[in-house]
Amino acid sequence: MVLALSAGAAMRAEIDSKLAGRIPAAQVDALRSAEKLSLAELMMKLLPVAKSRAHPPLSHYFVGAVALGASGSLYLGQNIEIPGNMLGLAVHAEQSAIANAYMSDEAGVKALAVTAAPCGHCRQFLSEVSLEMSILMPNLPAMPLSALLPRAFGPMDLGMKQGALPVRTMNRVLASGSKDDLVLAAWKAACGAYSPYSHSPSGVALLTSGGRVFAGSYIENAAFNPSLPPLETALAGYFAAGTGASRIERCVLVESPSGGISHDVTTRSVLAAIAPLAKFERVMLKI
Repeated sequence: MVLALSAGAAMRAEIDSKLAGRIPAAQVDALRSAEKLSLAELMMKLLPVAKSRAHPPLSHYFVGAVALGASGSLYLGQNIEIPGNMLGLAVHAEQSAIANAYMSDEAGVKALAVTAAPCGHCRQFLSEVSLEMSILMPNLPAMPLSALLPRAFGPMDLGMKQGALPVRTMNRVLASGSKDDLVLAAWKAACGAYSPYSHSPSGVALLTSGGRVFAGSYIENAAFNPSLPPLETALAGYFAAGTGASRIERCVLVESPSGGISHDVTTRSVLAAIAPLAKFERVMLKI
């Protein structure tokens, strides 16, 4: 799938829709070499590509973001709005980019390119990853997130020794065994969930009409409200894949019966808005 990096630009890049918004480090290096761009310049040039994959049926306002993982890979992010649901369930582009990096098991995020300064909601969400990540904005010098969020409230304030990255996989067991590939994909996402505050690990897996699977882990935040539900994490990858994603036909939610919260009702509501014909199944973890 070939997409123009910016309006009127001669530079083009092959971005495989199968990677759900991920551009591997080797391809990043090849693009930089071919186009004689710095890493920051390339990230800024990719913003229109990320922006083109947004899903804003309510605001019709398209936003893009590009995250640089510790591996050197880049991750596209786009805003996602859920019609008929509370505005708080919207996923910001910055969150999508981090979610895609998270689901690729990145050890950390070094930098984030955005079309405009991140809102307060996003600054709080990003702080769960790193206050030192560099924020890149058009026509402004790069600055650490800490400069945009002074005196931040984060995981350390709640007794945590580290934040969301790197991903820490826990050995969680399904209440009943399953050989269903989609259930196992959701279970794997639940094993990688970051839920230190509610102790409610959960994961979602989506199956599309084209046979593709998009998984999402629950990602919490010390301030609670910017936490990213597992379905929204999966949707970040789904929409980042662009037109190659095809429609969602099935959704599996795996969660714990003993946690402080449940994603059951919210997942059903968001799924009905995004893919009203999709089949839904909830599977429990063993206590």
